[in-house]
Order: sequence, then structure tokens, then C-alpha cells
Amino acid sequence: MTQHQLLLRLQDLDGQMARLDEQRQRNGLSAYEERLQRIQQDYARKSERSRVLQEFLAGSQLLELEKEISALEASTEKSQLGPLQQRKAELEDETLNGMLELEELEPQLPQLREALAEVEGELAEARPEEQERLDNLSMRLEAMARERSELTAQLPAEVIQAYAKTGRVDEVKQGRCRCRLEVPDHYLRQLRAGHAWVCNTCGSLLVQTLTP
Repeated sequence: MTQHQLLLRLQDLDGQMARLDEQRQRNGLSAYEERLQRIQQDYARKSERSRVLQEFLAGSQLLELEKEISALEASTEKSQLGPLQQRKAELEDETLNGMLELEELEPQLPQLREALAEVEGELAEARPEEQERLDNLSMRLEAMARERSELTAQLPAEVIQAYAKTGRVDEVKQGRCRCRLEVPDHYLRQLRAGHAWVCNTCGSLLVQTLTP
């Protein structure tokens, strides 16, 4: 292969490897993992809220307030009845709201546990397929990396250095570099023979044409 052909193949390989590496970086399980995390967070939040409500209802001060109000009503010291009755009304509202919220919340917990188990099962099923995808991509990338090493070993050091700076090969157009420098006839003949040329002005790596 000429330097021209080697460089074009090298550029093509690098493009393919970049795309494959991008595919390898993608997490094929992310949709399952994100869904699982959302359900876990929802379940944890509602479980904690259920626990708080149950503790509140179990430790309700309503009974004690009622006893205290009854005792005051039977006594001559009725000046404190107003605040206690107001607090009792507030506590009754809080208790009723808590009971209603808990009644709505508790059936959701088994449903969330079921959803968790379902997503965990889907995730477990998807893992082998994702691992196979990653293994295949790694194998292809390794094969391309070997071919790339073989290609670069056949190119002069200065050509490899020029390519490494930009990762791009340019073509001579109308006898000029992309920086508009006129390529000397001696180098034009080399380009036509399949060699590459590094522009002394801009450092571009030039070939005769970008078509194989």
C-alpha cells in the first residue's frame, strides 16, 4: 500500500474506532436503572411517610386532651377551656387528615414493591445481552487497534506526527496546500506517486486526492 492508501485507511479506522468507542460508552441498561432508581426513591419516601403517620396516629394526644377538657368542665377553672378546645379541634383535623393520607398511601406500597421486583427482573435479564454487546464492541476495537498499529508502523515518523496533531488528511487542490501555499513540483510528483507530504508552513498532511 502507498502512503496515500495507508493514511486514508488510518483516517477511516480512526473514525470507525471513535464511533465504536462512543457506542461502548453508552449504558444500554440506563433506562432500566433510572426507572429502578425512581421507584426505589418513591417507595422509600412513601414508606417513611407511612411510618411517620402511623407513629403520629398511635401516639395521638386526643384522648388525653379530652380527659383534660372533661376535668376542666367539671371544675370551676374554665378559663383554659378555650385554648384546649381549639387545640382539640386542630388535633382532630390533623388526625383525620393523617388517617385519610395513610388510607391512600398504604395500598401503594405493595404496588411499588411489585414494580421494584418487576424492574429488577428486567434488569437482570438485560444484563447478559448488554455484556455481550460490550464484548463484541471491545473485540472489534481491539482488532482495529491491531490493524492501526500495523498501518502506523509502515509510515514515516514525521508523517505520523503530522497526522497525530490534527487526525486529518487533506488533499492538494490545484497544486496548493489548504493554507494556499504552492506545493513545489518535486513534492507534487511524490504526491502523484502515492506519497504524503507535510506542509512546511501549516503542518497539514497532504495527499494527492482523498478518493482511494
